[in-house]
Amino acid sequence: MYESAQMLVAVFRRRLKEGATFEDFIAAWEADKGFGVPARVFNSVSLEDPREILSVGFVDIGAEAFEQATAGVADQEEVRHGRIDDVIESTELRAFYDLRTEHDFSDEPREVDLSSAASLLAGLRAPGG
Repeated sequence: MYESAQMLVAVFRRRLKEGATFEDFIAAWEADKGFGVPARVFNSVSLEDPREILSVGFVDIGAEAFEQATAGVADQEEVRHGRIDDVIESTELRAFYDLRTEHDFSDEPREVDLSSAASLLAGLRAPGG
């Protein structure tokens, strides 16, 4: 059984409106203010459909504190998501996950301890996290 890493993964799969570009999406999507907790987001474009955008975020917060943290940024997120709605046709996936493992398949497959310096997320962790 795996223990929670006290980090959440946010996944959004969106479809751009006809004529909207990735650059239009980023201009609408960028946050006006930080979330108050360590967070990194990667945005990518489908190789098969340039209108499909996948956003994957890593937030250094435990699942039990997530609701309170999102409440603290609800107003700013409502404004931001209003801008996003102007350039997207739909959000096909909006989900949050409790991160459990990281694996490195670069050479010899191995599990990486999420709390170690070897983790790709090490720089995101809050001090003492």
